[in-house]
Amino acid sequence: MIITNLLTGIAGALTNNLTEILATLAFICATVYIWLQYQYSYWRRQRLPYIEPTLIFGNLKGIINSECDPCTWFQYLYNHEKAKEHPAVGIYIFNKPSLLLRDLELIKTVMIKDFNYFSNRHSASDPHSDSLGSDNLFFAKNPIWKEIRVKLTPVFTSGKMKQMFPLIEGIAQEYDKYLCSQKVDAKTNSTVIEVKEPNALYTTDVIAITAYGLQANSLSDPNGIFRRNGKKIFTFNWLRAMEFKAFFFLPILVKIFRFKVFSTDTTIFLRDTINRTMEERMRTGTTRNDLIDILIKFRREAEEEAKEGKKPFILERDALAAQAAIFFSAGFETSSATMSFTMYEMARNPDVQQRLREEVREAFLSNDGKVTYEMIMGLKYMDNVVKEVLRHYPPLPFLDRVCTPKAGEEGYSLKAFNMDFNVPANMPIYIPQQAIQMDPQHFKDPESFNPDRFLPENKHENNMNAYMPFGIGPHNCIGERFAMLQTKLGLLYFYRNHYVTACDKTPKKLQLDPRAVVIQSLGGIHLNIVRDPLF
Repeated sequence: MIITNLLTGIAGALTNNLTEILATLAFICATVYIWLQYQYSYWRRQRLPYIEPTLIFGNLKGIINSECDPCTWFQYLYNHEKAKEHPAVGIYIFNKPSLLLRDLELIKTVMIKDFNYFSNRHSASDPHSDSLGSDNLFFAKNPIWKEIRVKLTPVFTSGKMKQMFPLIEGIAQEYDKYLCSQKVDAKTNSTVIEVKEPNALYTTDVIAITAYGLQANSLSDPNGIFRRNGKKIFTFNWLRAMEFKAFFFLPILVKIFRFKVFSTDTTIFLRDTINRTMEERMRTGTTRNDLIDILIKFRREAEEEAKEGKKPFILERDALAAQAAIFFSAGFETSSATMSFTMYEMARNPDVQQRLREEVREAFLSNDGKVTYEMIMGLKYMDNVVKEVLRHYPPLPFLDRVCTPKAGEEGYSLKAFNMDFNVPANMPIYIPQQAIQMDPQHFKDPESFNPDRFLPENKHENNMNAYMPFGIGPHNCIGERFAMLQTKLGLLYFYRNHYVTACDKTPKKLQLDPRAVVIQSLGGIHLNIVRDPLF
């Protein structure tokens, strides 16, 4: 009897506790739900057009769940029935109210005319756990960003490109040798290759020699340390995908979970490599007209400023190494992807490929077989081909900014664009550049691959103000010249001895990886590489 009463008492107590626990959980869930509903009423309260969000994810469900790639998702938002005919439309990044800009004049105003209100990206890394990732030109905030930008700009002038040209061209020659060393079928004189990998080996070697002053030899050793670390950065497994999505859409999670642009091993490798190279270069006095020379100049100028009592940012943490790190990561991935997308489109458009090869052949013949900087700049059709590839496949399918009004200001007024709204401080702004570049209002028959749309006589049919694969304004990609140069040189040497055709593994329509924020093809790009020397 005593035991029975004891057990009954315990059961009653547990029941009461369980009831209290369930009631508490129900109260918390109800509170969170009501709070989210209030958050999601922001744009309705502002009486502005908006796209209805889903619970928790806001308007990012397709991207966060990897249901579709970022290009497709931003096209969906851009073309949404609630967004059409409006210069901007309200969206939610999780629960945070944000703006998606659609009108080109508004975009131009935000990105150029009133840049001071939108000089920072919303995307960010954590300076405490990832100095290499946060202190570089891409993620740095004003005024540090401006200091770095001013100092790095001389690296990418046309004069510097000419000086770097022999270094890049030497790697392009090795790329040609690598391709010619691949075994081909005796009957068809061809072989099937996933083209992104050899293109990445080429661009990795280019970046290593121009940014680090080192021969990475990835083309001869595909498993070398530079290529291994490059793969780590852009291999989008589920964890890496969530890290990148946090960088661009929810930076607060970056600090909480200590996400990093560069892993610990990659950070150690890149930091040690750049510092060791700089020390050796300073010890010997060697110059090579590359990024290392510029970084050494920064360091010496900063050391002089420090003697005067100033605290130059460039001497803090990993600021110098961070610039080389972002140059390495962004430089090899984006250009290798552009080369691969170009080859895919050439396989789908053999008439375009034939015209491209003919231009390459004529360039070699008219220049006595020599490759020069001026020769590359004179490849007008190739330039248009690459531009058309970047219209379809910009490396990053969206641009992001955050509003930073001056102290005491209410925000940034949109009255000039018939919107009675002041963009408040810290509100994220997104520009869906790939969706804009595929809008038939701006480009005639946008789904077709037509390099001739960039000819002067055809520009009246296409709005070039809508073309922004490298961004626009003061925050545009500083490495545009470099990226175009290494891409064109790689394509020149590829088409010198080869062309591509579709194979059984080549998709009729390219699928992009839904996990990758920086666009990548899903499953790679397999093409038939045909050996056919031009002369």
